[in-house]
Order: sequence, then C-alpha cells, then structure tokens
Amino acid sequence: MRASRLALAAIIAAAAAASYAAPPNVKNIVIDCEPGWRGTAVGQYGGVGFEVSCNNGRGHERLTGWSGTAYSFRMGVEGAVGADCVYADDAPTVDVTCVAVRLTVR
Repeated sequence: MRASRLALAAIIAAAAAASYAAPPNVKNIVIDCEPGWRGTAVGQYGGVGFEVSCNNGRGHERLTGWSGTAYSFRMGVEGAVGADCVYADDAPTVDVTCVAVRLTVR
C-alpha cells in the first residue's frame, strides 16, 4: 500500500513538472521601429499566418502551432522614405531589417 502511494505521488509530481514546461512550438515575433518610423509585416512562419506592426516603438506577436521553419512575409515601412521588402527562406530564426524597421522570429 505504501509503495503504491509513493508511486502515485511520483506520477503526480512528474505530471505537474511537465505542465510547467514551455511548449516546444512557440515563437515570438518582434518588430522594432526606430523613432519616426512605422512598419507592418504580414506573412507566415511554419505554415501559420501572422501580422505584426509598430509605430515609433515595438510590436510583438506569439506564434503557436507552427510546423517546420519555412517562412515568407512582406514588410512595408514608412518614415523619411517608404519601402516594401519581401523575405522568404527556411531557417529556425529570422533577423531582417527593412530600412529602419527590424523583425525577428525566435
């Protein structure tokens, strides 16, 4: 009887520890605009769509449920000039800059 209680306690403790672990397929998308700039990025990462924007600062989105590392997105920026940048690749992380607006996926 005592052994079964200890086994049950060990199972409960292991399940509780597993529930606190971060999901393996979560990415954070961050777009960072320099002062006087605004930008928007729309596209997909790992088959999941996203849209994130910033205006004189930072914007972010949490991406869940992605599969694979292929990405493609378009980023439009405005400030002293306007620009339209397109990116497509296959990588576990992304770090790109369109004029004065930076986008990262980690």
